[in-house]
This record gives sequence, structure tokens and C-alpha cells, in this order.
Amino acid sequence: MERRQALKSLVVGAATTMLPTTESIAAFMLQEIDSLAENKALFDKALLNNPKLIGFQGTHQEFSKTRLTIEGTIPKDIKGNFYRNGAALFERGQQRYQHLFEGDGMIQDFHFNNGEIYHRGKFVKTHKYQQEQQVGKFLYSGPDSRVANSLPVSTPETINTANTNIIPVNGELWALWEAGSPVAISKEDLSTLEYVNLGKNSDYGNTLKGLAFSAHPKVEANGDIWNFGMSHTGHIVLYQLNAKGITRNVNLIKTSYRGGMLHDFLITHKHILLILPSLEKNNTTSGFFNAIEFNDALPMQVLVVDKATLTLKKCFDLPSGFAFHYGNAWEESDGSIHFDASLYSSVDVLHHMNTLMKGLNPTSLSTAKTTLFTLKPNGTVQHDYIGENSEFPRINETKVGLRNHELYTIGSTETMLWNDTISNYHVSNGKIQQYIYGKDFLVEEHIAVSPTNKEGEGYLLGTALHVPSKRTCLNIFDVKELSNGPVCRAWLPYHIPLGFHGNFVATT
Repeated sequence: MERRQALKSLVVGAATTMLPTTESIAAFMLQEIDSLAENKALFDKALLNNPKLIGFQGTHQEFSKTRLTIEGTIPKDIKGNFYRNGAALFERGQQRYQHLFEGDGMIQDFHFNNGEIYHRGKFVKTHKYQQEQQVGKFLYSGPDSRVANSLPVSTPETINTANTNIIPVNGELWALWEAGSPVAISKEDLSTLEYVNLGKNSDYGNTLKGLAFSAHPKVEANGDIWNFGMSHTGHIVLYQLNAKGITRNVNLIKTSYRGGMLHDFLITHKHILLILPSLEKNNTTSGFFNAIEFNDALPMQVLVVDKATLTLKKCFDLPSGFAFHYGNAWEESDGSIHFDASLYSSVDVLHHMNTLMKGLNPTSLSTAKTTLFTLKPNGTVQHDYIGENSEFPRINETKVGLRNHELYTIGSTETMLWNDTISNYHVSNGKIQQYIYGKDFLVEEHIAVSPTNKEGEGYLLGTALHVPSKRTCLNIFDVKELSNGPVCRAWLPYHIPLGFHGNFVATT
């Protein structure tokens, strides 16, 4: 009963966790009231001189089914759909959001069918999207954007934008955010179905409705879905769902973490790793993301949680750092745990998403390095940096929680604005394959697709925006010959907003 009450209390808090605090509202009031209009004016002016900004302009348009123009030959053994999600609607009327993470989510679907590829794209019809669409203006304040006379927020679903990731679950798709429930999407027509009640058909009933469910769940080989949700209190909710999306176990881990940003996590075959970055909130600074600061006096902490009981087992201190994303973790028989991170030495990248929305180019920006960590049973920690410019790490999905050899990342070589390079780092022998798209492309997350379900076989699949032609292309690489460039490139006749994360759903 005590745990149920604790879970319930987190929902109310979560509704306002990402909204301005009393102190930050006071700071807001010192600013011009329509900073969102000022933001749009700045971006529009910058776009005139920097065509690369079209990737961050956003769209109001949905995309009906369109056949892509193919260069090369589509591998015959790729069958299914490549789904992506990302923030896509940033402007209403003459106002523009302050932060890239605030936009309404749009699902992109690339369907492989009989030697052809088709694209379609639809907004997730959340409560917020539908209300604002009806009146043609913003009604709710976002994490960093204050809308004058905004409507009150009673639950996380009121402002859930469902804009970060999309995964297949039991015949549906779940569009994922950070601070609220998944949103179920139809695979047939991408229509929005309902907010997922994570306790449905389980002993938890309605006690989990509205709880935070992160955008980076980990799916084990047996289909179990593991995830976490962070609350404003420092509590972290842990979930274990079966392959049908029915919750099997939930627990709360109480921490003193107040950094605000906990985006990703890891699992091994025995443990969950919660990695708390060296962040803290400055409640005198306006906005949610804007108030997150890096503190190099704070170590990163790794909380090692027993998967069998969902209870905290051990804690490790790492050097200070921040990571949005991790690739994988695995565990040796002696209990040593290995994991990788795209590790930053500051949190500049989070604030870069704010300057992007104003159309500003970074003059300097710290980039992430692929970093390999080892946690020893005696409590010591080792880490090694592997190269520069690493983000959006992915692995062959059959290796989640198990020892992997291949690690795929994207990075920047010729431009600081966004990513333009993909890499494959072989964790065991140190070999690196790399392909540079070049400065004309803005490159998104690439994922491994293996028809044989074997690591090191199959393809790397990802989208990129070609700025000069204002078109997006879907690129297919042979993972064994990644440096040779794509074996197939499929062109849209238009460009779509740059997104965040996605997954491939194979069909037979």
C-alpha cells in the first residue's frame, strides 16, 4: 500500500516537473512577455543566410504515402518498416519554441515493399496537439517556453508531446516522451490510439497512469521490456514489462539526484545501470532545460540495481561527466561490468538545442567522446576514451545486455551545427570504419538491421537531409563495408524535420 501511495504522489509532481518553478517564473517576468515571437523573428532572419537551418524549421504539414526514388539496389532481405520519431512542430502563429525538445512529435514511416520504399509522416495527435491545432496557437507553456495566459497542467498527459522515440509493442507502436505515458499508435495508418495505461491487465491497475516512462526502454532477447522514469523528487521508477507490454514488476529507487536530466540507462543480463550525470538545477534561472548546469565537482554515479528484485545493490563514483546516450552494457563471470557512453565534459550540448532554435551557429561546442567504462567488483573503475565526436550510439539489438563487438555512432567532421559522419567501432579489436557524408548533409541516428539476427551481418540504416536539394534520403550501408558508402540511397521529393530516435520492425 505504501508503494502504491508513493507511485500516485509522483504523478501529480510529474505534471509540473518540466514547467517553470515559482522562482524561475519570477525571472521570466523580467523578460519580454513575448519572447517566443522574438525567437521566431531571430530564426526567420538567420534562415535567410543559413540554408542548413531548414532541418530545424519544423513543419505543419503531414506527409501522405509517397514512393521514393531509388539509387542503387535495395537489398532483398530487408523487409518491414523503419519508424522514426522527433519533434516537428515548433511554431504556431508568430511564436516559436525556445528549445528543440519542446516540439510536437511526428512519426516517420519508411515501408519496404517488393523492391520499393514508401514514406508517410503523421503527427502524434496528443491532447496538447489537438487543442492547439484547433485554435491555431500555443495554449500550454513548455519546459523552456512561457506562453502568456497558458492553460493549467493537471497531469503529465496534458503536455505530453510524444516526440522522442517509437518502439513496437504487441502489434502496436508506442510513441515515447520523457515525463509521461507512452502513446499507442496504429501500425496500419499511424493514427493515434490512446495513452497507454501501464498497469492495465496487471496487479498495478490504474496506479501507474501518468507516471514517467523514459524514451529509451531496453528490450531483452526474451522480449522483456525494461525502463525507468525520473521524478522531480529524486525517485526513479523502474519497470519490467513482458513482450506484450503488460507490467510484471515495478519499484522505486530513492536517490538524491536533482540534476533534472536523466535520458538513458543500461541493462546487463543481471543488473540495471542508472547513471546519474554531474548536473544540478539552478532554480534562479528561467526555464527547465536552461536551468540545468554542469558541476565538475560532482562525480557521475552508477547505481547498480538487481533485476530480480529491482532493488539497489551497489553504487560507483565515476569522474564528472554528462551523457545523453549509452550503447550497451554487459557483465563478466567475475562480476565486472562493461559499458560505453557518448561522454561530454559539460552540458553545453543541451543548451545548443536552445541556440539552434534561434538560428545561431555555435562558435565553440564541446563534443562527446566514445568512452568505455569497466566497473570492478572491488569498487574500482576504469575508463578509456575512444576518438572524438560520438553520439546516438546503437548496437545490434540481439546484443542488448550481452557482450557486443560492434558499436555504431554518428558524429561531426566538417560542420559543428549537426552531425555529418557515421562510424562503426569494433569494441574488441579497436578497428574503426567511418563514412563522411560531407558538409552538405545533416545526418540522423543510424540503426543496425540484421536479417540473420547476427552481429556484424546485415545493414546500417539511417536518414540524412541533403541541404542543397532540400530533400531527405534514406541510406542503406553494408555493415561490413561501411566505409564504401551506401549500397542504396532512397530519395524523398521533400525534406522532413530532423528527428531523434527510431527502430526497424521486420516482416516475413
